[in-house]
Amino acid sequence: MTQRLTGRPAAPDHPGQEHHDPVPAWFVNTVFAGLPRSDQRRCATAYLRALLTSPGRKTVRAMTNCAADLQAFQQFVNHSPWDWQPSRRALGRLAAQRMNLRATVLELALVPKYGEQIVGVHRRPTPTGGSVNCQVSLGLFLTERGRSLPVDWRLYLNRAWGEDADHRQRGRVPDGVRRHCLEELAFQLLDEAPQTARGGTRPVILDLRDAGDTCRAAAGLLDRGADFLLSLGETERLRANVLKPPVRAPLVTLASPARLDLRGYGTGRFRLLAEWSPARDRPRRVWLTNMLDGASNDFLALLRLRATSGEALTAVTQDYGMADFTGRSFPGWHHHMTLVSAAYAVDALELGEDEPA
Repeated sequence: MTQRLTGRPAAPDHPGQEHHDPVPAWFVNTVFAGLPRSDQRRCATAYLRALLTSPGRKTVRAMTNCAADLQAFQQFVNHSPWDWQPSRRALGRLAAQRMNLRATVLELALVPKYGEQIVGVHRRPTPTGGSVNCQVSLGLFLTERGRSLPVDWRLYLNRAWGEDADHRQRGRVPDGVRRHCLEELAFQLLDEAPQTARGGTRPVILDLRDAGDTCRAAAGLLDRGADFLLSLGETERLRANVLKPPVRAPLVTLASPARLDLRGYGTGRFRLLAEWSPARDRPRRVWLTNMLDGASNDFLALLRLRATSGEALTAVTQDYGMADFTGRSFPGWHHHMTLVSAAYAVDALELGEDEPA
């Protein structure tokens, strides 16, 4: 995958200069074709350029130090009422056309934040027994060997942001957006995921990191006819203690098929896949899968895809501006994340300046 070129040169001020615009015009016209006005598309181009070229944090104020218009950026991201979903669908279609997709990975992102006014921010317990002030979101990553691209997002709203009238008004949360658990957000993303240009289905990899209901997630994935790898929470790992640590490499073991009770959702036939710590004393993660005919190498390939999407999430968070959003509005977060995903796509898909035939 293309590595991030932090603070790379911006577009030239004059036609004869050496550097090229990092944001292809055809890309903006494709992904942001739904923007009704030309000034909005110009602002989208400028924002993408700032995400790709400005060094350091990608806050609106910091990026406007790179010769952009602060007021225009603020208006475009936080106040303009443009619909972000058409742009995400267009980005997903473009990715599906240009990638040999092997899996759809749903990545959970927990981004620490200061203060209480940023939309979606709440305190959340940590595995060490403490708590952190953070935003929690779920991203849909289209993934092939060595490359993964986020194309859609959902922001988790806790009880305050999902139900309290004052929080919702302050965050400009639309009336149709309610509080949903993480697995329900995953289903929303999957139901709107782009189809691959090559046909067929892609396995779904979902790691809720003990933050969701595994049984409900498995039932929903089965209802959608998906082949999946689903991480088990701590309680389910203890109940499914049927895997023995390997004496030698590889650090992955696969159990025989077994019937598991999904607690109120019926029973189903699954296999368990364990990733072990290097000391082989405990599983780092245990996965539930309905792919009964898969061999160990097939699952190892899926776990490598999962690692690829994890690397992409880290890059999006640290280098492309996901962690830097400080706005207070729900639409503003979605606008920013749409532009962050598009900026990452410019680098990850290695787009050229000329529109493809």
